[in-house]
Amino acid sequence: MRRFKVSEATAAMEHALNGLDIQALLFINDHPGCALGDVARELQVALTTMSSSVDRLVRREMLQRERPEFNRRTVALTLTTAGRQAVRRYVDGYRDTCGAMLAALDQVEREQLVKLMGKALGSDN
Repeated sequence: MRRFKVSEATAAMEHALNGLDIQALLFINDHPGCALGDVARELQVALTTMSSSVDRLVRREMLQRERPEFNRRTVALTLTTAGRQAVRRYVDGYRDTCGAMLAALDQVEREQLVKLMGKALGSDN
């Protein structure tokens, strides 16, 4: 768990991002063109809080707001090249951290971990 915390802190410090900003980037990366309300609902934060996060990310040129032609009343959020690069670095760092953690386990322990994680997540697998 310490490795995960260090990895997340390193990624956040690299871009001066807080946890909410990182989670917003990850969600928007997976849902390009989503609305502010979609992100707020997913991350379970108030619209005003999410709006502040999006403002920060737009100022840092990691996000852009666009008005879709089909509905000019809404605003679609998409990542910029810098935003996609930040997500890629964050995900790569997270993957490396997971790999380092799993490397310390033998095959039986890995299988047990997968089974326990599945159980904790309510999966039948």
